[in-house]
Amino acid sequence: MARITFTTMYDTTMRNLQHNAGKLNTLEEQIASTKKINRPSDNPIGFTNSLKYTNILSALGQQQLTMNDGEVYMTVLENTHNSMNKAFARCQELAVQASNDTVNHEQRLFTNLEIRQLLEQLVANAQTKHKDGYIFSGKWTNQPPYEIRKVEANYEGYKAPPPTATLNPAYIAPPDPVFDPDEKIEIQLYESGWVDPNIPLPDGPNEPLVQRIIPGSVTGLTGLQEKSHLDPNNPNTVADYEIDYINGKLILLSEAAKSAFYDVPVGATTGVLKPATQRPPMQFEYIYRNSIDMSGEIYREIDTNITMKINSNPDTLFGKGGEKDTDSFKEVISLMQGLWYNDQPQISKSIDNIDTARKRNLAEQAVEGSRLNRLALTFDRNEDLTITNTKGISDIEDVDFADALSKFSLAEAVYSASLYATSRLMQQSLMNFL
Repeated sequence: MARITFTTMYDTTMRNLQHNAGKLNTLEEQIASTKKINRPSDNPIGFTNSLKYTNILSALGQQQLTMNDGEVYMTVLENTHNSMNKAFARCQELAVQASNDTVNHEQRLFTNLEIRQLLEQLVANAQTKHKDGYIFSGKWTNQPPYEIRKVEANYEGYKAPPPTATLNPAYIAPPDPVFDPDEKIEIQLYESGWVDPNIPLPDGPNEPLVQRIIPGSVTGLTGLQEKSHLDPNNPNTVADYEIDYINGKLILLSEAAKSAFYDVPVGATTGVLKPATQRPPMQFEYIYRNSIDMSGEIYREIDTNITMKINSNPDTLFGKGGEKDTDSFKEVISLMQGLWYNDQPQISKSIDNIDTARKRNLAEQAVEGSRLNRLALTFDRNEDLTITNTKGISDIEDVDFADALSKFSLAEAVYSASLYATSRLMQQSLMNFL
């Protein structure tokens, strides 16, 4: 039989008292924090699983943020497509009206004014921004894909030989005229005063080639009569020039226009372009297509290791922008040129051209719509996973208050009883019996 001493009794009592106090403290901490696990030692396996659930929820939360941003981005795209559809539909409606035989030139010029506003709206749509970045510029979001520029013409191009006018050797000129009136002289226009570093030539950068000139915006060719505005009441008026607004070319028709731009040295077979100070200046507005590569794709992560493209390629949406290519803006300007020159066949042809532009836009809108639908499905799945993993953490960590409070009451009663018993025991000693 073991010998029971006062020290033994004291140590046993304090050990049991501390044990009861520890259980009471654990329950009090769980109730106060609402968590069953407050440190790894509370439940090592549960703590590890809880960390895994937390990491999953963190990833799901980040994916929700990127999906929300992608949804806003594509909603902006969707709204832009809707606006462009309305503009193309109105252009097509006006083209159908203007192609009628009963419409005269003056009425077509009034129609041209409305088309001009629709064209500017289309350019504004092309410059749509999301979070201060252009959405139709690929990855070059700090540069607009298209813009209307008011510039002065350069007839030579940068470091390029000036255009020459070849004389018709079979033409026998009267005493004064030099150029054959049946021969047209085409001058390709460039933008003067601005060098585009994105258009390299072997010997340096190039000034932008002009295309998409807006009919009605040309000024400066004083004293020369454009073919579009001849006086119908005066059959003797002669057109001095016309303009290929789509491809940016000035076409000289009359002797006066050719002589205004070219000198013919004695005995020469070609006309030499006059110096800039001696030839008529020419200002105009045109739609400049940025020369950067706008084919860059923008993605958002929608699931673990899964991304989705959210932007549209400008070449797919608007069409190619090369010298011999067509695009939505050229197709609208083709209609404007037909109206400007009272060219009914060209107006009729523009109906199909604008319909092509509208179909390109509808096709891209359909693609964006399918991406939005996929994003909605992925977002719903993300929310379901978030709910499931949150429940997993709750099952591991959260306190059952009814059970915890019941245990706490019992532990409190046990601790109080142990304190009472200890106080009674510690009052007794050998001295009480002497």
